Amino acid sequence: MKRNIKTGSGGAFKSPPYAKSQEREFGRMAEKMVEVISTRFKNQVIKDLDKKTIDKFADAQAGNYARIFLAMSKRLTKKMIRQYSDKKIEHFVDNLLQKTNRSNRQHIYDAVEKRIGISSVELAATEGLSATVTALELETSQWVKKLRDDTLSEYTANTLRVMAQGGSLTDVMASFAGMTEKRKNHAKFTARNQIANFNSLMTKARAQNLGITEALWITSRDERVRPCHKVRDKKKFTLSEGLYSSCDGRSLLPGVDYQCRCTYELIIPDDED
Repeated sequence: MKRNIKTGSGGAFKSPPYAKSQEREFGRMAEKMVEVISTRFKNQVIKDLDKKTIDKFADAQAGNYARIFLAMSKRLTKKMIRQYSDKKIEHFVDNLLQKTNRSNRQHIYDAVEKRIGISSVELAATEGLSATVTALELETSQWVKKLRDDTLSEYTANTLRVMAQGGSLTDVMASFAGMTEKRKNHAKFTARNQIANFNSLMTKARAQNLGITEALWITSRDERVRPCHKVRDKKKFTLSEGLYSSCDGRSLLPGVDYQCRCTYELIIPDDED
């Protein structure tokens, strides 16, 4: 249920941070999935390319060698999709983001209760944002599924590329080792981004549901803040549009851009508004 909260003299409060423990939990899960896929691909596909297969490749029967490898890769892909099924991924994401959602809801409604006097319990019980939560959870689940599928397809495509260029099994192994570390790092950092994105968009949805339409952009104010976010610091913007800057030519919300650590200061409208 949408409300239009106001206070006699206006006011503002900071947007809720997300728990670092949830970021770490998500990052560990994503990194572990990549690690398991990598280990099994290495042991059950690449290392299983026996001497007889390598000899065939050396005898210029590259097509046979590649087809044998591709068949092994497809078998492993099926196993990995069963182990990390869509249903298991959705269950994990749902449990994790519900923790983030509860923390976000409590922080915002406690802040409103202190300033306006409306019960935080009542606000939580009547907010009607379940469809928004579900959509964001499913979007995050899709990212994890994509991470799973892209990891398998990239390992396959990269190995075939090395074969096509005449590389040896040693070359294949060396290329694979480099890709594994990149995929694990990608998993960890993007998991953090998904948590921040969910938290920021739920902050926006709850604020708008309360009749809050404006906010201030607040950076972390350290040396890691990117220049085009630094120019947005302390500037007012509307939640529906985000904050535009000619620096990057984009309209953004805090915490949604990749690896963004910026936050909101939500502006409660006063009676005159």
